[in-house]
Amino acid sequence: MKLGSIYTAAVLLSLTGAACVGGWVEESSPNSEDLYAVFGVSSGDIFAVGTGGTVLRRKNSKWRALDSGTSEDLYGVWGTADDHVVVVGENCAAFEYDGPVEPPEEGEPPPDLHALNVATCGNFRDLDGDIGSGGAVVVGERTASQWYGGGGLSDGRDFSERMQGVSMEVNDEIHACGDEGAYYRKHDGSWALTSVTICGVNLVDGVCPEGHEASPILWDVWASAAGEGAVVGSSGGVWRLPPPAEGRWATESTSFDADLMAVHGYVDTASAKATMYAAGKNGVMIRITPEKVTREAPGTHADFYGVWVSQDGSEVYAVGQAGTIVHLSR
Repeated sequence: MKLGSIYTAAVLLSLTGAACVGGWVEESSPNSEDLYAVFGVSSGDIFAVGTGGTVLRRKNSKWRALDSGTSEDLYGVWGTADDHVVVVGENCAAFEYDGPVEPPEEGEPPPDLHALNVATCGNFRDLDGDIGSGGAVVVGERTASQWYGGGGLSDGRDFSERMQGVSMEVNDEIHACGDEGAYYRKHDGSWALTSVTICGVNLVDGVCPEGHEASPILWDVWASAAGEGAVVGSSGGVWRLPPPAEGRWATESTSFDADLMAVHGYVDTASAKATMYAAGKNGVMIRITPEKVTREAPGTHADFYGVWVSQDGSEVYAVGQAGTIVHLSR
């Protein structure tokens, strides 16, 4: 998570005074808590979660806080409708928002979210699911992956590494990534592991010299139903999906080394190709098309931790440090 001094200076110069460039607008948050994830539903409602049990909902162009009933940090949010959203986080935190709830007998209003039963306690870092089936997968600590099928979480596959991100656009087609350069894919009922490494020096005949190879943290992943997408991680790393059948899985050239913390995308209906947005430290935002990677100018150098793109690519939201929320409407 370290930024090179040359990169930092360049970013500050390029972003200073560049607010609201290229259609990006910074929106007002009801608090200043760090926001770690954002997710939208078909109705246009947007949900964001973060530190101290923060859960925000955007409705009618205004953000307001929901009562989560917890002070745990929340890292993941996903749902199927504006009245059915699941959030997860630290210390077994798992909650469901399902619209209005009748007040209890004593007359006190209940929290807007209620706790879910969890099969195995752990620190959860992300969740994603298939909207059609209503099922989702939760990842985090090595032994704490869970399945959500409504009503609670049940035990899922154990991973050897701590997982940081997960993507499941269609039922049981799962992509997960995390520490030690680990990328897993479940396809046709079978799991496969691809390990990513980065080289601190120039390759020699396509090989990293001994002692210069390292395993990055892969912070997030997004993949379309067809398996096209990207994994993002340490030092500005972007690895396109699917990985090569043989040889080294090379990172995309991005010309910066800020950690990319989140990625999400959509499939263009005309071309059937995937386009993604990735967001990271120091306000870095990039657009990943089939042909190239380009920089966006969201108008802030606050750290981003989460990004979400609507199914048609017309709306993009990114959230991050101290309640930062930016919105692109295309």
